[in-house]
Amino acid sequence: MPAETVKAVKAGPPGARRQHPAKKRFELSRRARKLTLVIHVVTSVGWVGLSLAMAVLGTMGYTTDDPAVAKGVYYAMYVFDDTCVTVFSVTAAVTGILLSCGTKWGLMLHWWIVVKWVITLFMTIFAWFVIHPIVTTATERTADVGDGPPNPGWVADFLLWSVPALFVLLTVAAVISIYKPWGRTARGRRAQAGSRRR
Repeated sequence: MPAETVKAVKAGPPGARRQHPAKKRFELSRRARKLTLVIHVVTSVGWVGLSLAMAVLGTMGYTTDDPAVAKGVYYAMYVFDDTCVTVFSVTAAVTGILLSCGTKWGLMLHWWIVVKWVITLFMTIFAWFVIHPIVTTATERTADVGDGPPNPGWVADFLLWSVPALFVLLTVAAVISIYKPWGRTARGRRAQAGSRRR
């Protein structure tokens, strides 16, 4: 067979499009997926528990007239916020991204993932840049109250409603991750249609 004929056979019929291999996307192995899922669940549940504890402490700090109780309450909030809350929130956010990108769900393919990620990102930023400075201020204002009534000021009012609101948002995110509502995004529908055509 002539060389030109061999080339023509390999190239296919005239006008035929060459099939480019699909890009291989990032995917977690089975072991890595299970480990990431365990870390994500533990840190997410831990974050919910910590936010509930912070809400209880914030309520106690607002309602107490005992300076010793106020001092202990806000210092406990400071310790929780400066250690566990920071670690758990960051870890939950990072592992959530890994699970979305490294599994079939994808980061922007389903509305429940988009909504949950927006909630998580908002709460992480809010906890870092708003709650933490206010908890620090409340701790400083009640550190040397002596025998007089505690006077944390407006920060006590703010913590009274903001921390329970974070607990509610975390609970909503947990419910969303279980029920997975709202279906696919536009990008997810396009990806699904493309996979069916292959």
